[in-house]
Parts: sequence; C-alpha cells; structure tokens
Amino acid sequence: MKRFLLVILLVLMALPAYALEGPEIDFGGAVRLRGYSMENFWDFNDQADVDNWSVFRLYTTINAKADLGDNVFAYVQLSNQNFSEGVTDVALDKWEKDNESNKVFVDNAFIDVNKSFNLPMNLRVGRQNLMYGTGFVLFDGQSQYASTSLYLDGVKLTWDITDNAKIDFLYFKDQEYNRADFADDDITLSGAYFTGKCPVVGGQQEIYILNRKDDGFDFTGGGPLVAGAGKKDIWMYGLRLSDKFPVGLDYSAEIAYQDGHLRSSDLEQDALGYKLDLGYAFDAPLTPRIFAGYTYMSGDDDFADGESNAWDVFYGGWPQFGDLLAWVFVNAPPNTAAAPVAGSNDVASVGGEAAYTNLLLPKVGVSMVAGDLSAELSYTMIMIDEPIGVASHDFGDYYQLGTKYAYNKYLSFGTYAAVIDPGEAFSGPADDTVYELFWETQVKF
Repeated sequence: MKRFLLVILLVLMALPAYALEGPEIDFGGAVRLRGYSMENFWDFNDQADVDNWSVFRLYTTINAKADLGDNVFAYVQLSNQNFSEGVTDVALDKWEKDNESNKVFVDNAFIDVNKSFNLPMNLRVGRQNLMYGTGFVLFDGQSQYASTSLYLDGVKLTWDITDNAKIDFLYFKDQEYNRADFADDDITLSGAYFTGKCPVVGGQQEIYILNRKDDGFDFTGGGPLVAGAGKKDIWMYGLRLSDKFPVGLDYSAEIAYQDGHLRSSDLEQDALGYKLDLGYAFDAPLTPRIFAGYTYMSGDDDFADGESNAWDVFYGGWPQFGDLLAWVFVNAPPNTAAAPVAGSNDVASVGGEAAYTNLLLPKVGVSMVAGDLSAELSYTMIMIDEPIGVASHDFGDYYQLGTKYAYNKYLSFGTYAAVIDPGEAFSGPADDTVYELFWETQVKF
C-alpha cells in the first residue's frame, strides 16, 4: 500500500512539470442566471396556464482551447442549461432530456487544422457552431427551446481564395437518429458559402448554395406530420450584401430562393424569402442609432396544387427576431395559437425548432449607449402572408425593449421585455396579450 501511495505521489509531483512542456491551453466559461415571467405565448389565452411561467433559468459553460503547434488547435466546451433544478423523472427516462434535465452536454468539440501542407485550406472537424450574416438562414443548429445549444456535427473546409475572398464547404448532421442506413431518417445540411469583399463594389458580399435533407419528414398540408412517409429535400440559393460607412450608415440585404420537394416527388418547393436592414448612427451624445427592417418569408394556404410556397426556416431560428417571437413559433405540442394560422406546424419536424414561415415583418427601432449602459427599443408589425383558416393578415403588434449594463469586463446585468398584442387574425378567448419579461446576471471569464 505504501508503494502504491508513493507512486501516486510521484505522478502528482510530475504533472506540473509535464504541463509546462505540454500544449498551451486557454480556459474560459460563463455563468448566467435569468428570472422569467411569461404569459400566453403558446395559446394567447389568459384562462389557460400551461404557458404562464415564473421560473429561474441557469446556464453554465466551460471551455478549453489548446494550441498544439503547426497551426493545429483543439476546442472543447461543456454546457448545461435548465429551468431551476430541471425536470427529472427517472421513471419516464427524462434524466438527460434537452433543456429540462440536469445533464451536462458536449456543446462544442472540434479540431482545427489550418494552412496544412502550406495550402490555403483550413479544416474544422467536429461539433461546431455555424453563424453567417444576421442568422436569416444559417445560425441556430439545434433549435431546442431558446438555443440551449447551436451546434451541428460535421466538417467545414475553408478555401482562402485571396485575402478578401473565401468559400466554406459544409457537410453536417443536424439529427442522426437511427445510425443504421436502412432507417433513412437523418437530417443533413450541406452546401457552399462564399464570403468576399470586392474593393470595387465595397462592403461584403455573400453567396450560398445550401441543401437541407430531412429523410424522415412529410406533411399532409394542414394535417399531422407523418414520419417516414416522404422526404424534405430543399435547395436554397442566396445572396447577401452588407456594408457600414464612416458617416454612420449601415445596411444588410439578403434574398434567397428555395426549390426541391417536400414529399417524395409530388409536392414541389417553390419559396422566397428576403431580409432588409438599414441603420444610421448619429455622432452625438448617447450615440443614438435608428434602424428599420423588412423581412418576408413566403407562405402557402393551399397545398392541393402540388406546390409548396411555404418558406423553410433552415437554421435561422431563435436569435434573429427576439426571444418572444421564437417562443410563439416554437414547434411544440402546446403551441396552439401561431402555428395553425401561419402553418409553421407544417414545415417543422424537430421539436423546439422556431419554425418561422408565412410572415411579413416590417420593423423600426432605436438604440442608445451611455457609457456602460446600452438599450434598444423596437416595434414590429407581424403580418401573415397567406392566412390559414382566418380572414385577416393582421397577426399582431410586437414591442421589444432590451437593456444591458456592463459592471466590468466580466460581469454584466440585463433585462428584456417584449409584448405581442394579437391582431384581427385572433378572436375570442385566444386574443389576449402575450408577454415575456426576464432579468439576467452574467459572468464571462
């Protein structure tokens, strides 16, 4: 026993010396606590309490990045997010349910190999986040209830054509499901994404061709999903232009077209979406910035013609239109208000996905910064492109206010308040005011 203890002691004494000779490792992480108060976001009905929440939500993450030399890097991030102590029921096997249990999961884990063999190629393999533009089509990989995680599993190969132009070649799994090929039920993302900065045109230009293939998806047009009865195989072709000028003006303009099919070969996809943003920052105290935007995602209220014009959100879910609208459009069984009138339940197959479709979103707002305090106020008129089962295009009025205070470079405090006043598309008991309030305290290190 003494010899065993001596060996252990020698190993422990040797670890610091080994660490000094090993790779350079940087550690980081974050801790965030939010306190939520939410009402009516799934049914627009004061009389039903399933979507009336008063809860804490805790997010924890820790990461490590290792520089292994020769332009080789490794990154690992472990995270956990749940409501208070989570919802854990061993009898129902919920001990590692996404967003509800106390599980710690691998949030990111990838290897970077840059400029290998002196070629202008960078390879990233493993679990990683993909974030492009304003997140209109490619940002949120997991979409599981307010971005508990964003990752996709796969391979990204970047070709640095010049100092001002590159192409990312993508092949990722959104959901693996059954590992055997006979099941034919995976969700796969693939394609190419070009980013360039032409000195003649100015600003940044992005061009992409993406494919989302959901082998286990089908729908009957307003009816329930029928798993395994068909396939979603959608190609998307898009262009985004953006720039920020010294005078304070900035803009972003993105448009994308989708084709392919949604059910074997008898329901063709033919959808269009675009997102326009314009802002101007004044050179004045509090640095006020005014902004306006317009987002269009085509819809379809009749699939009997063999064609679907319903925009597929791809991976443009939670982050881009504010937290409350994502909760309203989340693909979850309690969602009984937004999904039927806009048809989002027809285009989503993943639980927790913010399935934006069939929407017109004109938006105006203002933001300000006063030292360490910042705030943003916005108004969005939510319109339905092709109303389903209702006579009006008027979905409602959407107000948002967010604030943040940086106590120091590590600690910050924030608040978010949002209200949707349902429009003429809703009536009866399902037309009550929808709101979300939360405060947060966050440390990043």
